[in-house]
Amino acid sequence: MNKRYLKQMLTYFSKVYHLGEKIKGLKDGRINPQIETSTISFIVLFTF
Repeated sequence: MNKRYLKQMLTYFSKVYHLGEKIKGLKDGRINPQIETSTISFIVLFTF
């Protein structure tokens, strides 16, 4: 997969599914986390 196609795909998902807003809205039960939940979710989502 080339970079241009990946950028188009991410732009499409962002516009259609509003992924950025949904990822930012995720919460978990950790107390005083060092890494934000949104950062972890973003990495896991795009690793797959």
